[in-house]
Amino acid sequence: MSDHKIITFIDKLEKNPLQCPMPLKKVKQKTVVDQVMDQIKELIASGEYKPGDKIPTEMELAKDFGLGRSSIREAIKIFNYLGVLESRAAIGTIVRERSQISTEALTWSLLLGEDEFEEMIDLRGAIELRCMCKLAAEIEKGTDDAKELINSLEDIVEKMKNASARKDYVKISDLDLNFHLLIIDSTGNELFTSLYETLKAFLIEEVETTNRNYQDTDDIWKEHRMLLDALKTGDKVVILNEYDNHLKNILLHLNKK
Repeated sequence: MSDHKIITFIDKLEKNPLQCPMPLKKVKQKTVVDQVMDQIKELIASGEYKPGDKIPTEMELAKDFGLGRSSIREAIKIFNYLGVLESRAAIGTIVRERSQISTEALTWSLLLGEDEFEEMIDLRGAIELRCMCKLAAEIEKGTDDAKELINSLEDIVEKMKNASARKDYVKISDLDLNFHLLIIDSTGNELFTSLYETLKAFLIEEVETTNRNYQDTDDIWKEHRMLLDALKTGDKVVILNEYDNHLKNILLHLNKK
């Protein structure tokens, strides 16, 4: 573009800026309740109030924020519903432990979103692989907890074998999900367990569909047997490769026509 054309273009914009070709996004104004929630979230995130601590009263917060008590009360109600805060009669409002925080937010996010099954499998895979790596270290050490877990997984695989013989897909799928839950739960990471439990409710139908698409139902329990055998080696590379094959098989059978 010549210098003359650039100058002319700039002159036009200055005279009538509404003709600017750049799309402008609408500025979203936060509600008073949203602002109160941000402030309370900041108080907790900064460490000023820790789990078990009592936050200021509605009246005190209203005075500090320069707002009416109704907005404070509404924000606290929302945090109560999410499990972040707990209002107790004659005591006040307490910051709850992380393990007590409701999974409602994630549940509604999955319900209202358009997440593909593959994306939920990816999330589950990221959580489970981390758990498997931690478990591998315990298996290598030969701890009693690791031995007990292996025995429990052996029991599940045996039950899957029996259910496969009966072509009981509901039972197979339930055992399938519990096999993976045991692995995740073994790390003691309550957040991982909570996330998986929430995902499980959304995955169960697809898991059953996937299992029904196996031409030979024996392949289902055999696949979990191979995963268990990989776990028993305590070798992270072997576990990673076997688990990657497992996820690929899930997606392959889900997409079968």
